Amino acid sequence: MNYPNENKSIMKSRVAIFVIILTGYQALSILSCQARPQTKSGHEKSAPVISALTYDNITQTGVNVTWTTELPADSKILWMQADSNYQPLIFTDSSHIAGLETNHAVQINNLLPATIYKYRVLSQNAGGTAADSGYLITQSSSSGNVEVYFNHTVDTTVSKGEHANGSQNFEALLLNRINNASHSIDITLWQFNYYSSIASALIQAKNRGVRIRFITTANVPNSPLVDSLAYHGIPVLVRNYDTTHSMHNKFWIFDYRGNNDPSSMYLWTGSTNVTHPQFHSDRNNIIVIQDQSLCAVYTREFEEMWGSHGDMYLASMAKFGAEKADNVPHILNVAGTRMEIYFAPSDSVGAFLDNLFQTKATKSLYFCMLKFSYSPIEDALHAIFNEGRQVRGVFDLSNSTISNCAYPRMKGTAVPNAWSPPARVFLDTIDGLIHHKYCIIDPDSSGGNQIMATGSFNWEPDAELVNDENSLTIFSPRITNLYFQEFYARYRESGGEEFGAQSVRNLNAQVFQLAQNVPNPFYQTTRIRYDLPQPGFTRLAVFDPFGREAAILVNERQDQGSHVATWNGTGFPAGVYYYTINSNGLSATRKMIILK
Repeated sequence: MNYPNENKSIMKSRVAIFVIILTGYQALSILSCQARPQTKSGHEKSAPVISALTYDNITQTGVNVTWTTELPADSKILWMQADSNYQPLIFTDSSHIAGLETNHAVQINNLLPATIYKYRVLSQNAGGTAADSGYLITQSSSSGNVEVYFNHTVDTTVSKGEHANGSQNFEALLLNRINNASHSIDITLWQFNYYSSIASALIQAKNRGVRIRFITTANVPNSPLVDSLAYHGIPVLVRNYDTTHSMHNKFWIFDYRGNNDPSSMYLWTGSTNVTHPQFHSDRNNIIVIQDQSLCAVYTREFEEMWGSHGDMYLASMAKFGAEKADNVPHILNVAGTRMEIYFAPSDSVGAFLDNLFQTKATKSLYFCMLKFSYSPIEDALHAIFNEGRQVRGVFDLSNSTISNCAYPRMKGTAVPNAWSPPARVFLDTIDGLIHHKYCIIDPDSSGGNQIMATGSFNWEPDAELVNDENSLTIFSPRITNLYFQEFYARYRESGGEEFGAQSVRNLNAQVFQLAQNVPNPFYQTTRIRYDLPQPGFTRLAVFDPFGREAAILVNERQDQGSHVATWNGTGFPAGVYYYTINSNGLSATRKMIILK
């Protein structure tokens, strides 16, 4: 059936859209989706496609935004302050580089400290325009001080100088933080019961003028303490979407709202709910960070679930689970330390961890995990394990038989897809849960990346796909070592062999050593570890069976300590090869085998 008037209207709309596109970048910025290049014929050109959009060099007043295009194009960026989850996109500032490039970098300056910005990048060539967007946040003037607490013993034999805080009283720590709050407290908890002292402290804080907001889950029994908070005027929102799954976050934000002092804002997170077993028999961690930018990002996530940036929630606007969007900055500079934050299920936490493991672990990856049944993470660990990096872990005993649990495969038991050789993984042996959800990268390396990730995120499909979760990654040797002291205690306690104390004692590599490559024999890539007792110019080269130099893996001055080099033997014939290291007048040679 024909509708002439409607057809005219459609034609007018198409003309209007065409005119908007011709007006240039600012008009294009109102379009919410990335322009997709069309297939061209004859002499027509192709439009660019944007990838790898990110930002770095974060300061209090600026950042550097980078992206790539497969075809040369110009570079433009638009930005605006993003003060809520619901404001219209009206970009107020822009910067343009006319030169055609495939690697794009635009510096944004004159920004405000600890402020979230929405930005849109545009690249245009003769074939068309591509657009992409994201969020960023500037550095704050906060101290960035980080304190880590564990409620069970730690093993300080692997300490690099600072002893971790083990056997801590979590009730006293939390009460102290609540009692010192003067402006606001935002709380997300999966479970809150038993501790009337903490409920009373929150009610007292509310009565002295502290603005408190509380979000919890619907799929555990409602606690009388939560009811008590609501009765005393503290607004409590229960996840109102897909109530068979969880609001599983456990983070607290202290004194961010209504406060102009960046030195008094704190984030409290980790693995711990507020229950008696969680504070005592279960093994848990708490991390407290003094940083305004970090509090800003967690507040933005809180308010997406709260449905409002005011004191009272708006249930009709509250978003949980699959309703949420990826609408927060992920990369932060906290007093010079890189931190990355991801929330589930909107931000692909599992994909971030997969990439982190495979690109950042140079020597080892260790974990303590309540639930581990997410196959992509297991596959990532298996990949780095097969490349010669150490993988060790402690599983919670009570969750070791859940569907698709990784433990029997990693242990090498007689099940499909068992690891061969097996990894050094163990089940905890004492009462209570291994409730941790942390992993540490290269904690026993003098170099490496030394990264720690913690939060509420179990390595399971529900955490990735349906629950509300948070994951905080800190790129810090100090924090990694504090968690290593906790891991080493749990690992030894569960039956793991001693390795960490000797490893850390040898971090300064008192002996020159060239280790056997792993794996060996190998098909494509292999890794070679070597120890240097003192700094100096180092050369590591590979030779074919006839003594001809096949590859140079290292040819530079290197620091004292343990190092790892990787050789990709793809394209070389099968057979025996030799690798030789020379440093400070010392040398060593080993052989390896390529299979085809």
